[in-house]
Amino acid sequence: MAVVDDEPDIRFLLRITLEQAGYGVVEAAHGEAALELVRRSLPRLVLTDRMMPRMTGDELIERLRAQESTKEIPIVIISATRGEHAGADAVLGKPFDPGELIVLVDRLIGKER
Repeated sequence: MAVVDDEPDIRFLLRITLEQAGYGVVEAAHGEAALELVRRSLPRLVLTDRMMPRMTGDELIERLRAQESTKEIPIVIISATRGEHAGADAVLGKPFDPGELIVLVDRLIGKER
């Protein structure tokens, strides 16, 4: 899993939640770093904030969807701003419920518990 958020505390909470559910996690603090990280590691899923410096989550999604190698990776926006976000497979509000996060991630990658 790739976790992208400019807030270190949010990245930490997401990483701990995902690791406790058995997932490996890589992290990026902004969209530019995430773009390179995702290209290199090809994670099973990307969790990204929407509002970040240097490149927003929306821009990151647009760039990932435009590349053949990354266009099929499921993407979840985790954001305090509610509503639909173009190109994302799902949206989860902040603050997030850890159990809800894991159910969503499992569903998007087709994992049964």
